[in-house]
Amino acid sequence: MNRDELGDLRRLLREARDQLARTVARTNEELATLKAHQPGAPAEAVTTELVAAILSRLEGQEKHELDEIAAAQARLEAGTFGGCEGCGRPIPLARLRALPTARYCVPCQARQE
Repeated sequence: MNRDELGDLRRLLREARDQLARTVARTNEELATLKAHQPGAPAEAVTTELVAAILSRLEGQEKHELDEIAAAQARLEAGTFGGCEGCGRPIPLARLRALPTARYCVPCQARQE
């Protein structure tokens, strides 16, 4: 990969991190609002609990994605970015542009799943 391609991938990772950080902040605010809400009817309490559970799961997924972005950024700085952790071959640039946090080439990813 050349310097421009690496710069583009750094930018993609930074933009994805910033967007996810904003989403996590909104999710945290929504959870806090739901927890502070005093339910009226029993049906309303069930709905509030269901929404809170869904938001909590989303928050966990978003935090996992942030961790993956941080790991990809660390690989960029260490000079190991773009190498498949399964077979050691380079991950195609098209895959990295589509999924900059990719750790595996497509065949190795399929084996992981």
